[in-house]
Amino acid sequence: MAELSKLIHLPLSPLISIVGAGGKTTTMYTLAAELAQLGKRVITTTTTNIFPPRPDETDELMIAAETPTLLKRIRDAWKQHHRLTVAASTNDVGKLVGLQPEQPYELLHGSGADAMVVEADGARHHMIKAPAEHEPVIPNHTNIVLLMMSAEAINQPLGPEVAHRPERIAAILDMNEGEILTPARIAKLMVHEQGGLKNIPGGAEVYLLITHASVERQAAIEEVAALVRSSSRVAAIYYSPQPTEWHAI
Repeated sequence: MAELSKLIHLPLSPLISIVGAGGKTTTMYTLAAELAQLGKRVITTTTTNIFPPRPDETDELMIAAETPTLLKRIRDAWKQHHRLTVAASTNDVGKLVGLQPEQPYELLHGSGADAMVVEADGARHHMIKAPAEHEPVIPNHTNIVLLMMSAEAINQPLGPEVAHRPERIAAILDMNEGEILTPARIAKLMVHEQGGLKNIPGGAEVYLLITHASVERQAAIEEVAALVRSSSRVAAIYYSPQPTEWHAI
């Protein structure tokens, strides 16, 4: 058992993008908190739309569309804080509107930050997903990708209760809605170039994170992991029963 920050190999100036489904926002803020506890200066942001962070999830929220404005405010904020969240604007339902794909890299390298963590995909609180044509919006120069899914999806029938964009999953896996998302099918989705690996830069290190693990789901999780290991694109696989507790498979 370990914190996620202890398990992933972090390069110098990590730009971490989180994609998939099953707990991206919680993982983003939990990872940022772990890195801040190590004395790192961490920026969290999105390239999609997310709800504003709770007070315990960040030290300060900054909203501005222009990179120079954000850079000045971030540099000033490091005098007091280690966790900052930035966004371009808010929309009419109160969500944060994300940055442009080039901005996270510019902010990481221009602000004095030690790490950038980006929610780069949307799943509308579903257990699993396949991306649409415009998804995921992975920032330029991303060097770590956390690909997420919930163990709750394994061996469930494919449909809108379980999956975001179930029709995309059906097309990728050549299956019908209502058929079972077996471990073999889920593993294929995770390593498919139009599924879990869509738009991920070739040089980025990819980790598969399986959330909502339980004793009852352990055998199915291990079956998914064994099949995913056949892909050279996935560096490691971790599962979690709760956000601060990760285990290697």
